[in-house]
Amino acid sequence: MKLQDYAAVLIKRWWVIALAALAAVVAAYGVSKLQPVTFRAQAVYLVIANRVDNGLNITMRSTMNSYRELVLQPDVLQQISDQLQLDISGERLLRDVNVQPLPDEQKLVIEVDHRFLSTAQEIAGAVGQRIEEEVSRINANLEGTDRINVTRIQSPRFISQKPNTQINTLAGGILGLVIGVLLAFVLEYLDDTLKNSGDVERFVGLTTLGAIPTIDK
Repeated sequence: MKLQDYAAVLIKRWWVIALAALAAVVAAYGVSKLQPVTFRAQAVYLVIANRVDNGLNITMRSTMNSYRELVLQPDVLQQISDQLQLDISGERLLRDVNVQPLPDEQKLVIEVDHRFLSTAQEIAGAVGQRIEEEVSRINANLEGTDRINVTRIQSPRFISQKPNTQINTLAGGILGLVIGVLLAFVLEYLDDTLKNSGDVERFVGLTTLGAIPTIDK
């Protein structure tokens, strides 16, 4: 097929493409509206050594994952839930709380999902405070002057919402367009009828010498 043939198929089957895109948009919008809304709050903490030392910095990078494990335990999260007077189990919070160490940036990023934004922010703040307390306790038991400190640099704030109806609807429309285009070419491939002289010349390989016009009764 030539380029103009592809364009002709798209023009001819435009209704198939439009219908597929519309159906995908409606489906994506409906699914998004049926899903429960969840808000995500994020707090950021800076992990720094109390003095400039290459060995201490290497130690700091290697221990950042251990700071994560200090709080991502069902028992610890249950204590945080009880502290905030939330009716949420530690096992449940283990699925909703994420602590991401970023050694290259010397940061700990805490993200919490919850159906109420204020609750997500409270949990993120409490988790960060618990990490600060645990690190302070570890520092108190260390001998010498080497210390690693954790300091909050971003208070818990809203960063995203799930589901994002606009993005889902847009993605559904794009997917619908792709499916519609594919469906249009499939229908064209399955249609083996010759409708005009151009079809005869293209598919049969014979030159059209003449045509008999139709006469309306």
